[in-house]
Amino acid sequence: MENKGYTVECFSHNYITLEWNGEFIFCLDNCTMYAEEIIHRIEARTHMKFRDIPIKGRKDDFSGLTFFTGGWKRDFWNEFPDEEEIKSYMNLKKGIVK
Repeated sequence: MENKGYTVECFSHNYITLEWNGEFIFCLDNCTMYAEEIIHRIEARTHMKFRDIPIKGRKDDFSGLTFFTGGWKRDFWNEFPDEEEIKSYMNLKKGIVK
């Protein structure tokens, strides 16, 4: 996918920031939302797959983020949630249970 100028960065294994052409857009906190929701919000904002967005810093900085399924022991990059898992979590959060 085409790089649209977005970058993501993870601080303290907890905060993920989204920037566009070096300008801050928002920061999401893993203490208040699971990794699935962070990924969903960033993909919705950028219209890009999270894994296609360039990373500032190191990939290791994303280790330890908490997932709804798998907690903090889940490896962020090697056990990355698929679209269906993210969609299921967001539906559950909205109270939609199928």
